[in-house]
Amino acid sequence: MMFLNEAPKAPGLRSPLALALGLALSQLATGSAWSQAQPVANQLVPVVVVATREPQAIDRVLADVSVISREDIERRGASAAVDLIKALPGFQSVRNGGPAATSSLYLRGAESRHVLVLIDGVRVDTQSGSGGATWELMPAAQIDHIEVVRGPASAIYGSDAAAGVIQIFTRSGQGPAHLDLGVGVGSLGFVSKDAQLSGAHEGLRYSVSVATERATGFGARSNVRAGTRAADDDGYESASASTRLGYTFNAQHQVQAALTRHHLNGQYDASTTSAADDRSIHDLNTASLQWVAQWLQAWRSTFALTQSTDRYETRPSPYVTQTEVKNASWINQVQWGAHTLHATLEGREDHLINASVTGPKDTRRDGALGLGYDWHDGPLAMQSFIREDHDSEFGQHVNGSVAGGWDLSPAWRVRTSWGTAFRAPTLFQRFSPNGQANLVPEASRTGELGLQYRQGENQFGITAYNTHFNNLLSYGAAGVCQSTQGCYRNTASAVLKGWELSGGSTWADVRLTGSVNFDGPTNQADGKLLARRARQYARLKAETDVFNWQLAVRLEASAKRFDDAANLNRLPGYAVWGVDAQTRLAPQWTLVLRADNVFDRSYQTALNYGSTPQTAFVGVRWTPGL
Repeated sequence: MMFLNEAPKAPGLRSPLALALGLALSQLATGSAWSQAQPVANQLVPVVVVATREPQAIDRVLADVSVISREDIERRGASAAVDLIKALPGFQSVRNGGPAATSSLYLRGAESRHVLVLIDGVRVDTQSGSGGATWELMPAAQIDHIEVVRGPASAIYGSDAAAGVIQIFTRSGQGPAHLDLGVGVGSLGFVSKDAQLSGAHEGLRYSVSVATERATGFGARSNVRAGTRAADDDGYESASASTRLGYTFNAQHQVQAALTRHHLNGQYDASTTSAADDRSIHDLNTASLQWVAQWLQAWRSTFALTQSTDRYETRPSPYVTQTEVKNASWINQVQWGAHTLHATLEGREDHLINASVTGPKDTRRDGALGLGYDWHDGPLAMQSFIREDHDSEFGQHVNGSVAGGWDLSPAWRVRTSWGTAFRAPTLFQRFSPNGQANLVPEASRTGELGLQYRQGENQFGITAYNTHFNNLLSYGAAGVCQSTQGCYRNTASAVLKGWELSGGSTWADVRLTGSVNFDGPTNQADGKLLARRARQYARLKAETDVFNWQLAVRLEASAKRFDDAANLNRLPGYAVWGVDAQTRLAPQWTLVLRADNVFDRSYQTALNYGSTPQTAFVGVRWTPGL
């Protein structure tokens, strides 16, 4: 057992981060889903889908997986999915202002576009700009749980999954019909309301939910001219709705349909002297239809049709861009004894509606065949996948992965993996005035080694990873494209390597959990740190029960980072504290309190954009039966 004064010191850390790292290391703070979700006596083993696209007991998963449950979401009281996910090991977040501003998530140093995002199995991506999911559009109120896999998954999911996969599941119906109503108020004019009706009757399961938020916000830009519209507060309004219907015909066949809609209207500052009320209007819609069939005792298949639409508009400056992603997949799993075979047929079509990209260059198609095999026998396990994608623009791409695990004892597990991945350039990157048609896909290869431990209330995990990216896409000074402002180019190779410590322990009725990452996301050509990513960052949480209250104290800490690839614009390190509290007022009533940035720390994750100041939130939930 390490004590605080024995914690290793990382060079270059400022005192707040050094303290956070020391605390987290000494208390073995958590993150690994394998350790989080290991069963105790008389508990069911949790099941996840994200690792192989089929339900799998988490103690059989060889990937590095985390799960955020609905209980975790309600305890945290967060309003946005990005605020939940960034607390997991390996994630760093960047936000250009408040909750409605552009948000990015870096996973172990990889860009947002290298992480595939799914909502109820629907692929969410944009062919505008650099691509990737729109994080500021995803509220937490309608989420049932989130599954995250860290590491390359293109051998299972194809393009976009170079660094990992995030699967968001909306709330579903079960048990007798009941309502779940919530209302909350907070600092910066924040008001939230949400309602859900759900239940199940015989073979039918249903859930309908709606949520709204609004806030007056704050002035995020730190370099604006006083007296201009750019210096005012930037507020937002959002509304979302989701519906899930499922019907089980018999033990062999069930169908499910899901719809989600998210709308965001937010103010932003187009320039430091803006005189207009600049607004961005963003809409994200998803739809899915799924049929699950158990053809034989050993053969299960899932057929799915999905579609997502991501639309972005700015006013009064006229700009509109919209991406439609359609997907059809047939996933099969055959299991006998210790052996499982996987086979996937998948087709995808991306369509971009953008005035600067027109004609036959606005659509891309991809067809894929994937095969997989996993084997578990006693303490040993092995898993391998291979997938061939045929892109209408780039032709054939083959990616593979292999992983192995060994349970050294009931408490100890060692695992290792290796995999390749790719990310195709967006249609905007190739065919807009800022693009070049001769761009090629980004490609990566990753090796990983992990050791995990669980004994009673004590969990521990350490993972080392090494990723090499080739043909990285960047946006820089004018080149051979039509624009005089800047061009997209395959210019860089990067090495993303580091190690991650995670764990958890209970001391005197206080549960300590958290994670520490020591990363090295660098440009291979010059050794400089990739923009907006820190070498060291940590998260720590302490939870306990006091009388009828569940209390939690959170710490997020980061070392310095740079806003630019040349490492000239330094962003200092920071440590930010938060507090959560929850109590049951009555059998159907729950009071939730939250305070963020308790000490009102001023810091930036993007140059000239301040982060949210000290805020407080009070919410009440009512869950009556019907």
